[in-house]
Amino acid sequence: TQVFYNCTLPRFGSMCQYEMTYYHRNHSSLVEIIHDYYRTYEYNSTKFTCYTHLPCNRGPFPACLDCSEIFNGQDDCLNDEFDEEHC
Repeated sequence: TQVFYNCTLPRFGSMCQYEMTYYHRNHSSLVEIIHDYYRTYEYNSTKFTCYTHLPCNRGPFPACLDCSEIFNGQDDCLNDEFDEEHC
């Protein structure tokens, strides 16, 4: 038996375990929340989440992927297209 979680914004994740603190009722999707957040707040590339679980060869530093580099339509890995896989 498989369980399917139908998350209600601002919650997301395979079991709705994550929640966006930056959320307004006019947002209709997680993508909209993220885009609106970065329109409002300046992106600081020195403070980002590093996705080290992807087998991605970036070359020299920064050696890991930032959340904005995954599923962005651009291959950021030198060894394959791991960051764009299953988009």
